[in-house]
Amino acid sequence: MPATVMKDTAAPAGNTNKQAAPQILVPFTRAAHEHIEPMSDVTQAMTATSTALGPYDVPAYGYLRGIWLDVQASGGSGTGVVAKEDSPWSVISEIALIDVNGAPIVGPFSGYDLYLINKYGGYSYGSDPKLSPMFSAVSGTGGNFRFLLRIPVEFSAREGLGALPNANAASTWKLRITLSPGSTVYSTAPTTLPNVRVRMYLDAWSQPAQTDLKGNATAQQPPAIGTTSYWSKTTLPVSNGFNTLRLPRMGSLLRNLIFVFRDTAAGTRAAGDANFPDTPSLYWDTRLLKTYQKDLWRHEMYRKTGYSAALESANGLESGVFFEDYCHDFDGRVGGELRDQYIGTTQSTRYELTGNFLSAGTLTVITNDVAAASEIFVN
Repeated sequence: MPATVMKDTAAPAGNTNKQAAPQILVPFTRAAHEHIEPMSDVTQAMTATSTALGPYDVPAYGYLRGIWLDVQASGGSGTGVVAKEDSPWSVISEIALIDVNGAPIVGPFSGYDLYLINKYGGYSYGSDPKLSPMFSAVSGTGGNFRFLLRIPVEFSAREGLGALPNANAASTWKLRITLSPGSTVYSTAPTTLPNVRVRMYLDAWSQPAQTDLKGNATAQQPPAIGTTSYWSKTTLPVSNGFNTLRLPRMGSLLRNLIFVFRDTAAGTRAAGDANFPDTPSLYWDTRLLKTYQKDLWRHEMYRKTGYSAALESANGLESGVFFEDYCHDFDGRVGGELRDQYIGTTQSTRYELTGNFLSAGTLTVITNDVAAASEIFVN
């Protein structure tokens, strides 16, 4: 009699090659939180000479995004006060943000330079500081004023890109400020110069928790940590006639350039505006990037910012100021960026502005370049 074959009725073994579902990594800006706290508060009488303030320690907290400056002049008296061209921003003659190694990240440059960076730097759309509810122009009675400016470190708020570690209380960032004499702020000064109060605020990201409420792991630091955005300033002499002006700060990724021309005779941007080349050109390693009439350049600035009022007005462009940015590739607005248009440079790169200037003067070039620690481009 043949043997009976018994069937194995046990359930088959599971697929041992089956992989677990991938774990979600929560992005840094979803896991971290925005943080603002007071940093320093100082009041100094405006005088006939410059006054150095600080340096001030930046509070150690999370990842540094920037610093807010609330500058308010009050207590001045007298009538018939007349402000100079760059006022009230020119009350700051020099400002610099210094990293933990003692190197400047932002500056040194003037308060007016920082104003232009806030207005054209590409950090938020429609970011003219004159539109802030905290802004008050120089008063004809007393010469008092108020404004708010931001010293930028992070350059992409969506991802936190450019925010830098700031958690070591034993080795802090420093902020250095020098106030201008009254003669820099006013062409006709008040009888009694005002006191200047400067309130500083840390703007930072918190350190994320290890996991979110659902147990998902979180990114503990911004992407490409160590990627640093620098703002610096160079002043180039300009002669009457055709000039080829080579920009010296090369070696990283160019994000934004701001050009400010002042003529020698009057020393103003208003005169510089009239004498700026009618058809300037921009070259990158002998490659022509753009040649266009300066009114078209100004239209392009309007198109990227929305500033449509008269020159020097709130929501208007500035006399003698032109910017060329490479951070509008996402939506056409300066600061709407995927970083695809950044200009790569080496130490030997020749980036030049050429044109026929109608008077001698000085061209201030405010440069924003990015030193990438690793891949920063969006695929």
